[in-house]
Amino acid sequence: MKVRTLLSLMGSGQLGLMLSVSRLVAPCYRVAFLASGLSSGWLKALSSGPQPVEVLQSGADPLMLDGLQAWLRLGVILGELRAGAQGYSLRGNMARKLIEPGNDAAAALLEETATLDMAVIERTPSRLRQGLPFTLAEQDARLIARASRFAEPFICEAVDEVISTHGAIALLEIGCGAAAYIRHAAMRNPQLTALGLELQADAANLARENVAAWNLTSRVTIEVGDIMLRRPEPLFDVATLHQNINYFPVGNRVAVLRHVRSFLKPGGRLLLTTWCQGKGLKSNLLDL
Repeated sequence: MKVRTLLSLMGSGQLGLMLSVSRLVAPCYRVAFLASGLSSGWLKALSSGPQPVEVLQSGADPLMLDGLQAWLRLGVILGELRAGAQGYSLRGNMARKLIEPGNDAAAALLEETATLDMAVIERTPSRLRQGLPFTLAEQDARLIARASRFAEPFICEAVDEVISTHGAIALLEIGCGAAAYIRHAAMRNPQLTALGLELQADAANLARENVAAWNLTSRVTIEVGDIMLRRPEPLFDVATLHQNINYFPVGNRVAVLRHVRSFLKPGGRLLLTTWCQGKGLKSNLLDL
């Protein structure tokens, strides 16, 4: 760059703005790169050591090899990958942590941010002008169910307040997601039985897979359905709604809770957990 051009940009204030925008864009690229690396499985493949491009490209269109190399170079520039004579490997601590099985909720939350949250923010003005609200069909139900477990330590504390450690308890969980909180309740009380009701079939399938893996099929049933279309029967001791009250229009929420109450036995308890209104980014995003 010529000195004259540099001085002109500095004098107009454009240089400072260009640098500020560059600093803002880089983290967005990093989120997108990590999310795509997780969903494609390439980050996991690179965790075992240096991999040649040809190995990663196996099974894909050979004409796309240049594109794969460009993606890998982007990872190097972002500090997440390392390039060597034997190929590419993981470099960044974030990438290494995200592929650990115990960190799946954090990995899913990052994928959700890149694939859903950013799109919701970007599309909201045009959707509002067109009068087209977002729908559940536009979500990846399994991904949302996995990401929701990010709040598991906090929600499990609340579950402990309403689930005793002994005595028969019938639990109704509305919007059971991955069934993680049903599992926690079942582990806390070996006499507990539960019905998990899930609106989205993909999420329900994930819950069933988890219930089977946890050997809880004799105590836990997962069904697909809308609680508002279900005929009330006072069969349950506890009903729970975790992180999903925002899916119901504000004006309908009192009616929803009254309806849920009709499924409870006399003296039954209803537990609702949710992100709270305030300055937090997530609570305001859920409003969209």
